Amino acid sequence: MSDKKPSYADLVVQVVREAPEPLPFAEIMERVNALFPIATNNPKSTIRNAINQSRLVVSTGDGRYGWKYRLLNGAVIRLPLSKVDMTQRRVIYSDELRDALWPAFFEIQKRKDRAPIHLKLPGEKSVTWPLEFFGNGIWGTSGSPEFWDWLEKTNPQPDDALIFRVVDGEARRYAVEFQPRSKRDELAIASRNQQILQAVTRYNQGSHGVIAIWDISSRLLCTGQYHHPIPPDPLDILLKDQLWESVLLQDLGAQGWLLTKKPAIDPLVSSLLEQIGESSRRRRSKKKAAQPLTPPRIYQLKVTLMDVHPPIWRRVLVPGDIPLPQLHAVLQIAMGWTNSHLHGFRVKDQFFTEPDPDYIFTDVEDERQVRLNQIAPEVGAKFIYEYDFGDSWEHDLIVEQILLPDPGIAYPRCIAGKRNCPLEDVGGTSGYAEFLSAIHNPRHPEHDEWLEWAGDQFDPESFDLQKVNELLQVLYSKLQG
Repeated sequence: MSDKKPSYADLVVQVVREAPEPLPFAEIMERVNALFPIATNNPKSTIRNAINQSRLVVSTGDGRYGWKYRLLNGAVIRLPLSKVDMTQRRVIYSDELRDALWPAFFEIQKRKDRAPIHLKLPGEKSVTWPLEFFGNGIWGTSGSPEFWDWLEKTNPQPDDALIFRVVDGEARRYAVEFQPRSKRDELAIASRNQQILQAVTRYNQGSHGVIAIWDISSRLLCTGQYHHPIPPDPLDILLKDQLWESVLLQDLGAQGWLLTKKPAIDPLVSSLLEQIGESSRRRRSKKKAAQPLTPPRIYQLKVTLMDVHPPIWRRVLVPGDIPLPQLHAVLQIAMGWTNSHLHGFRVKDQFFTEPDPDYIFTDVEDERQVRLNQIAPEVGAKFIYEYDFGDSWEHDLIVEQILLPDPGIAYPRCIAGKRNCPLEDVGGTSGYAEFLSAIHNPRHPEHDEWLEWAGDQFDPESFDLQKVNELLQVLYSKLQG
């Protein structure tokens, strides 16, 4: 019998996959503990992190977590046909269709599944339906001769649609039917489009910063928004056509679209300002009116991304009385993250984070009530900053010096650093190592795919100190204004 300690992420996957219905957090923790005792300082934090390490264990929007393959059963997705589709005899997937057909597309390597699925055509025939990469961020399929024989018999025209249905996600069984444009119920589809947009707006309002379109599609699919006999129009069309006035859509080319709240400045700074919130800015304003005679001491922090080699690190100067939400903003900018995920600060057995209605945080403290000098009162004090509870990027922070402020320096400020921050959603430290191996080796089987995903321009050695400080100045000028 092996003495190797099991992964809590693997145990969570096992528990949720084996449960016929979604489970509340407490039940997941209890079942994991029954399989292997949770011997950590903060068991709830351990299981929360483990839940977020799999793209297949997903929130159902009601405080429970389910197995994504099953939650997708019954989803119905519309895919309009284009002239290019029919001319080139290929079908290009929308984000929600790719997610419904290949739920493990973004999963870590050992659970990733991009194998062909079984697609039932009208009648009794089923065909093999592959996932193919066409370059420039485009995923789709060339289908099969049987599929094209069937489709051509329908005499398809541009703007006719294919309607896909998830029959049994775990068995990888799906069905498709053809719907001509003339059969399109415009009023019903317009109503469904509005329902989807309202769900996206609610999700956006509860989010912190930018949201990738593939995260939006997954959220909608797994909370039942596509469990309706009349499917809406594709999500990217709805967002581009109808949300432009209230949000910003950034075209990231190979990486797709990002939806953010309406910014007037750099999107990262804008999302951080929104997260810090009006109440924090009002508190700072009031404090400014009653400014203490002695300005706060300046903390010199060394920030090192853990378990990454060669090391990625930054050295920053911040006021000792900086609230933790603002320290989070400084770390996001200094490291080069995009504020797309949740975060927290760990000091021994205490965990500080911002309460979030979509996640069950227990035995944690509200970071909005805490300042840096309260958790790190002296030189040599150490603590952990964790970003993205799925990829679980942990940063080791140490107080190197506590200094008198220099009137000629604007704080916060980054004074040194090495190497580029990993890309978001790359899969944590192991995924990042795999990514670097692939992009540096043209013979690697996933070289082209990873390079395309990264936008063909990722330099792991780059670090722009000037840009970091420009963004930090913009952030704090807005906070103080």
